[in-house]
Amino acid sequence: MKKSIFIFIIFLIGFFPANAQEKIVSDSLEAVPSYDCGIVQTKQKLDKKQFASTPALHLRVNNSDYVYATLQLGKRKNKVFMYIQVLDKNVCVKKDKVLDIFFKTGEVVTYKNGFSLNCEGFFAKQLSKKEFEKLRLNDIDLIKLYTYKKNYELYVSEVQNLDIDNQLDCLLAYKIKKTDEVKIKKEKK
Repeated sequence: MKKSIFIFIIFLIGFFPANAQEKIVSDSLEAVPSYDCGIVQTKQKLDKKQFASTPALHLRVNNSDYVYATLQLGKRKNKVFMYIQVLDKNVCVKKDKVLDIFFKTGEVVTYKNGFSLNCEGFFAKQLSKKEFEKLRLNDIDLIKLYTYKKNYELYVSEVQNLDIDNQLDCLLAYKIKKTDEVKIKKEKK
């Protein structure tokens, strides 16, 4: 009798943890990760077109003291843009091949500035599908921006690489809303 009770207790102890483990697995399969993309679209237009942008990432310039740059991604129509601005005094960026992105694989890609000659430190580039995929699938090690006075080196951390990947994924799925087409209908009396 004591042996049968002992075997029954062992059976129950062995049965419940297995059930709990199965429950945890099934719950974890149902959970879908969600990310807050932080994409902002206002009523403002850029070249008479609606646009949306991601939060800016702040990159530290390693070859200058107390200088930062912002990297921001945006979308207009179905085109994705990359914007970089060096936050320093009198940074003149010409409209030429002035940006190199060094990937952790050792590959270097050079980008031409799509923005006209400016001394506000702006660089803008419309990304082709190939360039978009390269940024999405590879981690960035270093960004070099060449200006008239000085070259700026921006190192990208692992967390910032994850943020860039997440923002690119979010922009890929984001649909631009046509805010001007939304009109308030007046009720007829």
